[in-house]
Amino acid sequence: MSRKNIDLVEIESTSENGAANSTYVFNISQHMLDGEVCTGVALALSEVVERDPAQMTPLSSVVDCDALQLFFQTRRYGDLRDDVSVSFPYDVYEVTVHSSGRVLVRG
Repeated sequence: MSRKNIDLVEIESTSENGAANSTYVFNISQHMLDGEVCTGVALALSEVVERDPAQMTPLSSVVDCDALQLFFQTRRYGDLRDDVSVSFPYDVYEVTVHSSGRVLVRG
């Protein structure tokens, strides 16, 4: 179900108190370099929830996409930022975006 160059890197499954949790790891570094951080995050989430992004709750309803874009804006010569991350909830998931281009979706 891959969409527009979103690569699922790995899935980690853990069990805590009898409840199974999964962490999905995506690489959106190309979207970051292209100045499309929220597009990359939305596409990663669409993979997890198995829905088209147009049918999902808009990402902008849970996070300021302009601020997220500015936070991860590339450096002067196009390099990704140093090691920083931002986490926010989306539906039943916890989303963490890393400056390396990795997006972790826990649910």
